[in-house]
Formats: sequence, structure tokens, C-alpha cells
Amino acid sequence: MIELLCRKMPLSSLLRGLLERCFAAERLEALFEAHAREQYTRDLLFSTVCDLLLSVVLRVYPSTHAAYQDRQQELNVSVVALYDKLKGIEVAVSAALVRETARDLSALLDALDCPPKPWLPGYAVRILDGNCLEASEKRLGVHQGLAAAALPGKSLVVLDPERRLLVEVVPCEDGHAQERSLLEAVLPTVQAGEVWIADRNFCTLGFLRGLRERQAAVVVRRHRSLPFGEQTPFAPAVGGEAGQRLFEQRIEVEGRTYRCVRIELPAPTRDGDTHLDVLTDLPDTVDAATVARLYRKRWTLETAFQHLEQHFASELNTLAYPRAALFGFCLALVAYNVFSVMRAALDSAHSEPVSKGVSSYYIAHEISATFRALLLLGEALDWQFLATCPPVQFAHWLRDVARNVRLDSLKKHGRGPKKPPQKKPYDPKQPHVSTYKLLRDQ
Repeated sequence: MIELLCRKMPLSSLLRGLLERCFAAERLEALFEAHAREQYTRDLLFSTVCDLLLSVVLRVYPSTHAAYQDRQQELNVSVVALYDKLKGIEVAVSAALVRETARDLSALLDALDCPPKPWLPGYAVRILDGNCLEASEKRLGVHQGLAAAALPGKSLVVLDPERRLLVEVVPCEDGHAQERSLLEAVLPTVQAGEVWIADRNFCTLGFLRGLRERQAAVVVRRHRSLPFGEQTPFAPAVGGEAGQRLFEQRIEVEGRTYRCVRIELPAPTRDGDTHLDVLTDLPDTVDAATVARLYRKRWTLETAFQHLEQHFASELNTLAYPRAALFGFCLALVAYNVFSVMRAALDSAHSEPVSKGVSSYYIAHEISATFRALLLLGEALDWQFLATCPPVQFAHWLRDVARNVRLDSLKKHGRGPKKPPQKKPYDPKQPHVSTYKLLRDQ
């Protein structure tokens, strides 16, 4: 049966196998026991809650209640008990889920033997950015009578852009919290030999000092409030990509020398800035053009956030309690990582990389059309062997299934640059037209 499903529904089979690997019940219960401090298990297992809410994040079900209703007999608990469990899942558990599954998926990428192209040879690149969850529905008693939007939380997310994996998340229940206040929790994840790319909001003395102490480098836009001293004037301009002019000088921050790469902008930003100043402590062998290119590719993480919003139910505004909303967001991060491994499996199954020409939209569309049928047809026990097999053996299974994918049905269809819309004349005396008459009179 499983071989037939892998032939007829290869993308959903890849997803099902990877989910079995990441969300094996025994593994999830061990993770919960290791990181939960307040919550405990009575009737409803953490692995069961993960499985149910993940089906909502993947849009198999339109809502949490719809998923509960379909699996009510299996759960054998009330819907109130389910929501009580969700609202109590601690942020440390959610963060550990992302971190540990990303570590295992990274090992699978190694086993697939499809090494990524390094962004900066000799360094492991990390991109840091914040994400604020959209306002939730006002379902709680404390929301009644309020006109202001109710923010369920925010988080800092770390991307490994070479592997396309979201490797760390720092969730925060306070939707009003300043992103800078969460940086202290990011520093323990920093490893020697990494280069961290971030926007100016993360350009603080504490963060720069923490990276330096951990022997990591930085590429960050200078914040205007950062205290520094000039050591040299700006050198004559050099050429960058897209005809940009780049200037470079040396500055001192807390007794340490940094290079400041000034990037002239073709047009002022909405804040009126005509240039960007990017700080780095990378060695001089990494020239100004490379520093500017690394900073410009910081938007890779913003693109990942867009994919989360487009292809997954990453921000469930029906989950008003902060912990529940953040848990759903973290499940979406894991789902994004699973999709990255699926893309790598497609590359590994063919003689040349193919994932860049594959549309995420068509992948998500095919999975949404077939995944629920696969769940109904395939017994859960059929997939359990994938949870414990060695990474090399599992990578071999991924390649075999990926060869069944029809790439021509997933091909991207590029379009030219968008033309600026022209303002159309409007006649209030003729608010509508007849398409039939327009076609007749053309």
C-alpha cells in the first residue's frame, strides 16, 4: 500500500515520511518532559496536540475546532480540555521543538549528499530577524470593550540560509516587547566561526559584544544611536553590484575596530535615508562589495516569512492565548523546514538541481489536494519504520520517492517586471459597463 501511495502521491508521501520523522510520539513526549516546567500530562498527550494543530497549520483542516471535531473519538477529551492544553504549552517547549527538529533535518540534508553553495566560504551564515504575530480575534474576557488590536506575541527567528532551515526561535508572549530585549536569549545559540546578518534594530553594544566574545562575526546596519569613534575617513568610492557606489572607513566601538561600508542608494528610503552604513568585523579579505551583497541578502528571511504566510496557516488568529498562538507559529517553522528538505530531496534525486525551477505554490496546492486522502488511506503504523531508521537509509527512501514527482507539473512560470498601474478615468454617471457591449463595439 505504501509503495502505491509513494508512486501516486509522491509529494504528500515525502511530507508524511518527514512528519513521521520529526513528530514521532516517543520523541515528542521526551521533548515535553525535558522542557516543560509548569504543564504536565494527564489525559491529552503533547504528541497528540502537535499532530492535531499541525494538521491545521498545513491547512488540512480549516480550524482547530474542525480538526477536533473530526478526531473527537480518537482524542477522547473535551474541546475545552484541548484549548486548555494549547494555552498552557510553554514557550521553551515550542522553541525546543524548532531547534531539535532543525538539528535532525540538517543531518538528513548531509545524508542526502546535496551540499549547498556557501554564501561566504569559511563561515556559517546566520540571519536574524523578528516576527510579530498578527492580531488575534478578541475571544478572551480581557479583550471585551477594547478597540485596540490584541497582539498574541512576537519572536526572533534565526535562519541558516545555505540550508534553508529556520534553526532557532525565541518566542515572547508579550506582543509589545521590544525585539532588542530578546537578544540576550539569542546569544547562547551563537557558535564560533559564524557570521550574523541583521538589521539596524539589532545593532546594540550588548549584541556586538556577545558575538565578539563567542568569536563570531557580524554584518549589521549601524543604528544611529550606536556610540562609535572614527579612526579613518571614508576611502574613495568603489563599484558594487547594480552600479552602487560603496565607501569604506574604519571605526571603533568599545575598543574594537569595525569596518563601516556605506552603500549609496539610488533613491531615498521612506525615512529619507540616502545611504546605508553597514558594520562588519570580517577580515579585509572580504571586500566591501561582498559585505554589501551579504547584507542585501538579509531579505532571504523576510521571504521565508512570506512563504510561511502564503503556504501555511502560520498565524492562527483564533488562538487568542499567547502560548497557543506561538506554538502554532513554531509548528509552521518546522513545516517550512520540512518543505526545505523536500526540495533538497528533489535536487538529490536528479542529476542537476531542480528545486529553483519548482513553484512553492504548486507544491502546496498538490499537497493540499492529496494529503488528507493519503492520511485516510495509509495506516499510521505503515510509516513508523521511518522514525527510527538511520539518516542514510531515510535519505535513500526520500530520493526514491522524489523520483516519482512530475516536475513538469510544478514548474515555475516567471513573468516580466510589473508595469506601474495607470489611473483610469472614472465617470460617476456611469458606474458600470456591459462587457457584451464592449466586445461588440471593439
